[in-house]
Amino acid sequence: MTPAELAGLFQSLYRETSELLLLRQARARSITSYEANNAYQQVLGRQDVHLRWISDAITDLGGAVPEVGLDESQTSTVKGTDVKTIVQLDAKAQQAFIERWRARVETMSNARHRKMLELMLGEMAEHLRVFEQALEGRTDILGRHTEGKILRGVVLPARPRD
Repeated sequence: MTPAELAGLFQSLYRETSELLLLRQARARSITSYEANNAYQQVLGRQDVHLRWISDAITDLGGAVPEVGLDESQTSTVKGTDVKTIVQLDAKAQQAFIERWRARVETMSNARHRKMLELMLGEMAEHLRVFEQALEGRTDILGRHTEGKILRGVVLPARPRD
């Protein structure tokens, strides 16, 4: 695979990863459970790191990092959707992404790039497990709480304005 072909592959990966992240950010605003929302924030943080890895690879290969955005119709479907449906959508999108990219990654001849993407897909598989735990209604997604601690309240969709 030539550097230009590899850059093109990374640009495609960057676009797909960015779209997954942007949709997940929109969906996360509707997740009010503390445990699930905190888990979403961790997943989103790691996805930001993945995008930096991919953008660094693109620029190292002399390519341009694509600009990615979503239109209102892609994010408006989230509003009013129940939490279980949102998490199911994310889990399904995550599984499809992993399956689609795993075969491509296995064919890469550059060991450094292949290992980076294998690590990324491995973390994405862990994130899929987080979504599955959220669907189970688990309250220990990110760890166990102190005995007797009762979680109350919900996460607000945005910061309160003064």
